[in-house]
Amino acid sequence: MKRMFWAATLVATLCLALAAPVAAADPSRPFGGHDRVVDTFVTPTTCPAGALWRYVGTGTGVFLHLGNATVSLTHCTFVDFASGTGTFGPGTVTLTAANGDELHLVHSGAFSLVMTPDGLASVFDMTWVVAGGTGRFAGATGAGTTHGSSLLSTGTTAASYEGEIAY
Repeated sequence: MKRMFWAATLVATLCLALAAPVAAADPSRPFGGHDRVVDTFVTPTTCPAGALWRYVGTGTGVFLHLGNATVSLTHCTFVDFASGTGTFGPGTVTLTAANGDELHLVHSGAFSLVMTPDGLASVFDMTWVVAGGTGRFAGATGAGTTHGSSLLSTGTTAASYEGEIAY
């Protein structure tokens, strides 16, 4: 009887030990938010041939899992003026939470130049993948999309992010 008790205890312990890594796996959860950044266009010295400029954006946003955050992003931009369209990337986005934890995204996308009552705008869609981060986002994974617009006359961009993240 004692032998059966110990065998059952051993089996139960092994089952729990083997199941623990599965239970401890980081769950995928919704991610989203919005930002507003100031646009800067610089010489594309570190971009591939054909890039018209390197875009640099800095600003702030509010994001799930980060709260209020600073935003910095950069990418190479390619424009076809004949069609009024273009592409950008690959580039990076760094979202920094108030406590200093960073979430890193790698992105690329496409845009169209459109005339609005406020002037020329770039309406864009981009896709991104999570490339880890620091603090609680070390080893983070995920993916999503962003939609936004840049008003060229004011040099500002507003964007909304949506996707999934695991950390």
